[in-house]
Amino acid sequence: MIAELFVAVIGIGVAIRVLPSIILLSQFSYPNAKFSAIEPVFLREKEIARLLESKNLEELKNNVISKDFILEGEEARELQKSIEESHKKIILMAIEDSPKKVQSFYEMWIKKMDAEKLKEAIRNIIEDREIEVEPTSIEMKELIERLRKVEQAEVERVLKEYGYLISLEMPIEEIEKEIDKKIIEDFKQLTLPKSCKKAIEKFVGTWIDILNIKTILRGKHYGMEAIDIIEGGWEVSKWKIEELLKVDYIPEIISLLEGTSYYPALRDAITDFEKEGVIALERALDKYLLQAVGMIANEYPLSIGPGIRFMVEKETEARNLKAVAKAVAEEMPEEAWKVVVVI
Repeated sequence: MIAELFVAVIGIGVAIRVLPSIILLSQFSYPNAKFSAIEPVFLREKEIARLLESKNLEELKNNVISKDFILEGEEARELQKSIEESHKKIILMAIEDSPKKVQSFYEMWIKKMDAEKLKEAIRNIIEDREIEVEPTSIEMKELIERLRKVEQAEVERVLKEYGYLISLEMPIEEIEKEIDKKIIEDFKQLTLPKSCKKAIEKFVGTWIDILNIKTILRGKHYGMEAIDIIEGGWEVSKWKIEELLKVDYIPEIISLLEGTSYYPALRDAITDFEKEGVIALERALDKYLLQAVGMIANEYPLSIGPGIRFMVEKETEARNLKAVAKAVAEEMPEEAWKVVVVI
């Protein structure tokens, strides 16, 4: 009798520890099914080609058949803003549908969108133009409003108050890298359930690797002396980064990445690199990121894996559509193919 009671107590203890995890995993079933059911239409080469056949922006709006992205406006910039607004609504939908304990992850994608607005605002300041961006998050709205009001001499002080160590004397590439660093650090600091942490770590680490490889390739291609690197990559270690930085020849840099997941994509893009330049390699890395988050979704199907894939896919679709709108407006469809990412 005592033995049976002892076993029962142990069983109850195990259940108490395990039950919260089971409940959390069950809460992922609806959003994950929803994310998986929404096709990434604008990552398909055939669909992008069809849209680029549009003779004007009005025809493009009619050709975009989607419940997710609604194109509005008369000029390319207006269409791009409507694409951003659609993207924001997609993120807000993901926040609403997801378990409360992981909503902060999706909220970070709003901040990531706002980071692009901050980059644009700083470019406006440097070029002595009016800041026109309209961010979403409360913190970024406050920052942008303060930047509108202060003299240029005070801009760096204001940015520092919000954690951005930026000098307006820095090259724009370095400024954008500092903004990326801040967003990445915010992703790292998220408090999430244990069942989600490994997937997030893998995603953020892969993202860092790709940013670093892009930075090195672009820096070497354009002969930049100072190349700023973000620590904390998934596959490319600090010593490997140091090894890459010692090399000036792009094909040799790619060869040194053999053995990593990034090598096949870069190797296969060498021919395009010889025709287009470093943008072809950046496009190959962006395409690999889509593959990587697909693998993360398959590896962690019962937690946040499908959500990570969904966020990256929708971000890339939005970028593709904005590139298409610009190309159609300028009657230069071939330019869009340099930046769109298709799978």
